[in-house]
Amino acid sequence: MQEYKIKKIEENIRIDKIVGELQKDISRTTIQRMIEEGNILVNNNKVKSSYKVVEGDLVTIEKEKPVEIDLVAQDIPLDIIYEDDDILIVNKQKGMVVHPGAR
Repeated sequence: MQEYKIKKIEENIRIDKIVGELQKDISRTTIQRMIEEGNILVNNNKVKSSYKVVEGDLVTIEKEKPVEIDLVAQDIPLDIIYEDDDILIVNKQKGMVVHPGAR
């Protein structure tokens, strides 16, 4: 958990923008979701993403724990056009998934 006290110069800036500046490794969308879920609080209270901070506000950030996912590789025949130590060119079939998604 991280705590940050708002300075005078930061007044009237949206909470999601302030947290984005403090936590550059978290996307703005994730920050907004964290605010909605109560993982980011101001003075120990839930606020909206549009909340504008004031000097002295205490921002508490509870980072989410990474979710483990179970990915299983599939043995799929690939049409390899070219390969060397640095490059691999594959003729990908239409509809072939190249990285996991929601479906």
